[in-house]
Amino acid sequence: MASRGRSDTNNNLETLLDLDKLATRNGVAPEPRKMMPGNGLEFKNLSYSVMKKQKKDGVWITKEAYLLNDISGQAIGGEIMAIMGPIGAGKSTFLDAIADRIAKRSLEGSVRIDGKPVGVIF
Repeated sequence: MASRGRSDTNNNLETLLDLDKLATRNGVAPEPRKMMPGNGLEFKNLSYSVMKKQKKDGVWITKEAYLLNDISGQAIGGEIMAIMGPIGAGKSTFLDAIADRIAKRSLEGSVRIDGKPVGVIF
């Protein structure tokens, strides 16, 4: 009886990724998972903007810049979620938003854990 090693796990992951690519190539996009309200971490319509000053033609102007724009999703207990993106994509800002470390007046949307607002839990 052979023990299950790392290579078996990698092969299974590669198979799943290949199946996903194949389904997308055949014109059948993977069906999005349905949200399960009140279960795990939920974030809906998260947007975060800051006022940015810049000089244009010798005059300082103030302009609103969105660091997060209308992000929604869910992480259910027992699942693994990855937050990936290039430098400057807003990964750390997103984590600050769901951890309730951004001023309420500049953050729009909602963050809940098991149906309760994040600010109430911590």
